[in-house]
Amino acid sequence: MLIKYPGLALVGGLGMAVAIAIGAGIFDVTSAIFYSTLPLDEGERVVLVEQWDAEANNQERHVVHDFAEWRGQLKSVQDLGAFRTVPRNLVTAEGEAEQVIVAEMTASGFRVARVPPMLGRPLVDGDEREGAPPVVVIAEEVWRTRFDSDPRIVGRQVRLGSTVHTVVGVMPPDFAFPVDHRFWVPLWMDPADYARRQGPVLNVFGRLAPGATMESAGAELEALGRRASAELPRTHTRLRPRVLPYTAVFADLDELWQVHGMRFLATLLLVVVCVNVAILVYARTAARQGEMAVRSALGASRRRIVAQLFAEALLLSAAAAVVGLLIARQALRSFAFLLPPPGSGAIPFWIDFGLSRTTVLYVAALAIGAAVIAGVVPAVQATGRLMQSTLHQLGGATGLRLGRTWTVLIVAQVAFAVAVLPAAVSNTWEFLRYGMAAPGFEAGEFLTVRLNMEREVPPTADTAAYDRAFDARYAGVQAELARRLEAEPGVRAVTYAAQLPGREPTVRVEIDGVALPPSTAGHEVLYGRVDPGFFDAFDIPQLAGRRFGAVDLGAASAGVIVNRSFVRRYLANGAALGRRIRHVEGYREGGRARTPEGVQPERWYEIVGVVDDFPNAMSPGTEARLYHPMAPGQVYPVSLAVRTDGDPAAFSGRLREMATALDPGVWPHEILPLDRVLRQLQVGLRVAALALALVTLSVLLLSAAGIYALMSFTVMQRRREIGIRTALGADSRRILRSIFSRAAGQLGAGLLVGMVVAGVLERASGGLLIVGNGAVLLPMVAALMMAVGLLAAAGPARRGLRIQPMDALRNE
Repeated sequence: MLIKYPGLALVGGLGMAVAIAIGAGIFDVTSAIFYSTLPLDEGERVVLVEQWDAEANNQERHVVHDFAEWRGQLKSVQDLGAFRTVPRNLVTAEGEAEQVIVAEMTASGFRVARVPPMLGRPLVDGDEREGAPPVVVIAEEVWRTRFDSDPRIVGRQVRLGSTVHTVVGVMPPDFAFPVDHRFWVPLWMDPADYARRQGPVLNVFGRLAPGATMESAGAELEALGRRASAELPRTHTRLRPRVLPYTAVFADLDELWQVHGMRFLATLLLVVVCVNVAILVYARTAARQGEMAVRSALGASRRRIVAQLFAEALLLSAAAAVVGLLIARQALRSFAFLLPPPGSGAIPFWIDFGLSRTTVLYVAALAIGAAVIAGVVPAVQATGRLMQSTLHQLGGATGLRLGRTWTVLIVAQVAFAVAVLPAAVSNTWEFLRYGMAAPGFEAGEFLTVRLNMEREVPPTADTAAYDRAFDARYAGVQAELARRLEAEPGVRAVTYAAQLPGREPTVRVEIDGVALPPSTAGHEVLYGRVDPGFFDAFDIPQLAGRRFGAVDLGAASAGVIVNRSFVRRYLANGAALGRRIRHVEGYREGGRARTPEGVQPERWYEIVGVVDDFPNAMSPGTEARLYHPMAPGQVYPVSLAVRTDGDPAAFSGRLREMATALDPGVWPHEILPLDRVLRQLQVGLRVAALALALVTLSVLLLSAAGIYALMSFTVMQRRREIGIRTALGADSRRILRSIFSRAAGQLGAGLLVGMVVAGVLERASGGLLIVGNGAVLLPMVAALMMAVGLLAAAGPARRGLRIQPMDALRNE
């Protein structure tokens, strides 16, 4: 039957496959993040212990005192330990430096993991004593790749940051506890050095004691929390200690409602697709009513006929599920390309973004559900009407009728297409354009690095004084490193920026003399802070005014530079120099608005220059950019860009060596060629464009096919009427006018409803749904839907006109 109706098979199968791929991808990613288990011995019994600030609705991680007290009082959790992640420079005897992520962890962490070392020993409690010699345990991967599998590695000395450590052990392959670590050093701190709710950020963990459960451990911890709240009302009144699965160290379990919401929306998309397929199946069933009537007359039960239609739909949904899984697997591979590499500390070692067995079972359930909606529902309705009719009546084609329901479905189909497709097509094109665009400058000549530096405030230090000293030290390192790099052979230019081109955050600004858009706080622009040599380093043409200079680096400076797109979008290509701008809303980070560093929100800034656009079309939503000047040390951390004559990747080792030689506490992070950074951004945009394109195509095909099927079936129901009217003397023109006037009325109602809905959605989104020149798509989609509907009516109408009047009267 699928071969007999290839249009239904292809259109319905594609729509199901796209919806299933989206559902599978969302299910797999959310399951990996929120529902993974720790791949350790009895990993489900490893727990996280934390303090929850009920008033701030956030985790309180300054728990040095609490950890010390829990360690002596909490009986339901054994081997209570803690860790924190710190970046350090690894420097070996050969002198080559590498930025690594280190876990400062209590020795109990190795007892919780229950994984013995491959060589040497793990950390022990004695390593945590004050004055104990610094030691480090390394991963097998580090031992193999960095130390060439040296069998005498135990006892060898390496420098992590400013401290020399002795290697005491090597952990086996794939061990990366507590999160994604390859280096482990002892965690030592004296609670007496810190006030309550101060000190370093800690993650506390342990293993449930024999016989203890998550609930019993939580009850014991709550009792300790109530006692602490009574004894320390100033600091602990609003704190609520709790026990969670260990994997919650990475995933916020309080956001599970968002996970369920995403899964519900993905399932709802499949339901919408299957409803469209069900409409096609019902219309197809009308053409098979004679077959079903004969089968029924020969003894086939209604259940058997419905089972056959369900089997056909199940075969279609199963094929769609296979295609959907292949699409999801490819999308997850592309997603994995965008993730930080192993050992960066960003992705926990227990998370694997691949198609798990649970995901395959979930897709199988989706396929069965899709078959029920697309096959059983229309089959039950169709066979119900067929069973109420006699074979003779079915021969006269009076069995299937739906009356006004068809009109409602046609209007709904057209309205849905007109309301959704313009925004989908517009955003698909924008993502694709950004994902394929050339940067507009020689990105392959630049090596980029995020310049970080060790920042450990001693317990007894004055924090304000330490911060001032740190800022001065960082400014000196930044300026001196730039000077030394510029003197290197093969280096053409060196520049700093708060963010690399293409990664700037979006902020909202007010422009003096320019009306604000309705229902928004300000105009959207991309915000960057750059040093005076930034535009020269990237060869960006100056279109008007001047570049930044030394006069712009003082605290009293109020000069800013904008790009060509800013002038075109907000100033209608008018005069920009001398116009004033102020920030009204910062960028979003972690769900909160952040004021850009070094910017006074209420202060007016004057445009002193206009530069050309770059990078070209890399930022969906807006291409308008605003630049503030930046002096060394004003922003931490900064991104460094080095323009070289040769391959920039070949210069990465030299850059790392120069930075660490300048200050052992400096650790260059994410040393990458700029073209690779931009390619990573573009891969994400292409994946988004592909997903939107597939959804858009499936919705378009299903909507067009649904409208065609509905219109065809509506006209087919009138074939007898057409034949009788022809027998009574009606001419073809009048009959066609009757057919097309009804079809045009149904289509026009759908277009009107769809345009109203599209306008409401566009206004509610502040103009974000249809971007660029996407507004022209609304009438284009409306015209397309009208054409599809009229063509759908034309074919059956033409066949109806060929009906012989005597045949129609004989059937009556």
